[in-house]
Amino acid sequence: MQGVWQHFAAIFGLCFCDMRSLTHVVHFWRYSTPFHSDLHIRTLIPFLILWFTWTQRNAAKYRGVPFSIDGIILEVQRHLHTLYAARTLTSTQWKGDLHQAAVMGFIFCQQVPRAPSIVRWRAPSPSWFKLNTDGSSLGNPGLAGAAGIIRDSTGHVHLAYQFALGTRTSVLAELTAVWQGVELTLTHGLAPLMVEVDATTVISLLKSRASGKWEVQHLIMRIVCLQQLLVADVQHVFREANGAVDHLAKEAASLQLTRVLHHDDITGVSRGILCLDR
Repeated sequence: MQGVWQHFAAIFGLCFCDMRSLTHVVHFWRYSTPFHSDLHIRTLIPFLILWFTWTQRNAAKYRGVPFSIDGIILEVQRHLHTLYAARTLTSTQWKGDLHQAAVMGFIFCQQVPRAPSIVRWRAPSPSWFKLNTDGSSLGNPGLAGAAGIIRDSTGHVHLAYQFALGTRTSVLAELTAVWQGVELTLTHGLAPLMVEVDATTVISLLKSRASGKWEVQHLIMRIVCLQQLLVADVQHVFREANGAVDHLAKEAASLQLTRVLHHDDITGVSRGILCLDR
C-alpha cells in the first residue's frame, strides 16, 4: 500500500512518510501546492488511490484476485487518461504541475494570453458611411425607443435620429432602429453604407431571415430589401463602441422622443461620447 503512495509522491517531488491517518495524507497532498483547489490534481490523486485500493481489496477478498500495488497504480493512471480523453481533466487542474503532467503522458497546449485591445468606435473607409443603431425597451416589453447615428470616415455626423415606439420588446426596438436608419440613409443618398449593432440577436435574425411574429418578419424583410439597394453590410459591435447611440435610444424610450438631428443638434452626454470617438 505504501508503495502506491511513494510512486505518485516521487512523480510530484514529495517526501512523505507519515501514514498515521488518511485524513493527514489527503491534507498533506492537497496543500503541497500553492494552487490547491477541490479539483486540482494533487487533491484528486489521493482519492483515486484510496478508491482503487478499496476495489483491489474487494477483488482480492471476494473474487480471489491477487492484491497488486502495480494494479492500483495502473488503475489510477488509466482513470486519469480516461478523464483526459474526455477533456474533463484540464490544464487548470495541473496548475504548477504541467511538467509532472507531461511525465505522466498528459500534454496541454499552453494558451497564449491575448493582448488587451481598446474597444472604441472605428471610422469607415473613405467614401463610406457608417450607421450605428440601438434600441431600448424599459421593461421588455415596455416603453421603447430607437436611435441611430450616421457618420463618415472623418467621424462627422451627417444625421442622427430618435423614434418613440410606445410599448415594444427590445428585439422590435433594435430592428426598428436598423430599419429607420437604413431608410434615412437611402433618402439622403448616404451610400455605400455599413451598419453596426450591438445586439447579436439582430445579426442572427437578418442572416437567417428567420420567421416569427409578423411584426418581426415584416421588419426583417424591409431591412433586407433596403440592404440590397444600399449594399449595406450589418456587423456586430461591442456595446462600449456604441455608447453615443445607446444614450440616444434610452433617451428616446424614457422621454418618447421622435426627431431627426444634425451634428450641431446633438448635445450633452451623447455629444461628449461623439467627441471621444473621434
